[in-house]
Amino acid sequence: MIKLFGTLVMSATALIFTCDAGAQEASTASERLPDLNVPEKQWGDDRKYVILHKAGVNVAEAETDFGFCWRFLPHGVQRRAPSFVPWRQGVVTRPVSYDVGTYGLVGAAIGAIIQGPLERSIRQSRLYACMLPRGYVRYRTSEEVWGYLNDDADPQKSIRLQARIAAGPVPPTARMEP
Repeated sequence: MIKLFGTLVMSATALIFTCDAGAQEASTASERLPDLNVPEKQWGDDRKYVILHKAGVNVAEAETDFGFCWRFLPHGVQRRAPSFVPWRQGVVTRPVSYDVGTYGLVGAAIGAIIQGPLERSIRQSRLYACMLPRGYVRYRTSEEVWGYLNDDADPQKSIRLQARIAAGPVPPTARMEP
């Protein structure tokens, strides 16, 4: 009886892990990569809208690199740099903290106007500081492609898509020098 129960538990566990792995492979296969053949007139600002590529890297290595560097990116409303990120902490979305601020209503209005570009700038500079020393090179892209690849709602998807681009063929757009 105990042996039968143990066999059933082991079978159920194997089935769950097999289904989970199959779902992961299916979600990875169903995620379409954006068209990287962006006409030059549609390229966004070269300081803002770029993709990363590294010759000779495989998808698993690129995913590990992006996952490591993603931890340092700001998520949600964050006014200051994180002072500590544990080495073993995976990709997580930090809780959003709202502070009242000392700048009043006018300051809040101005802050709301510049919040998007400011967060994008912080995100890009931290990602560059982490990825460029690892040998990744920047290539220009459009705002639309960049937005698709940097989805805050699903960081795992963003990491997988960017890793596939980083490990794939060289992007057809202009290479950016550091």
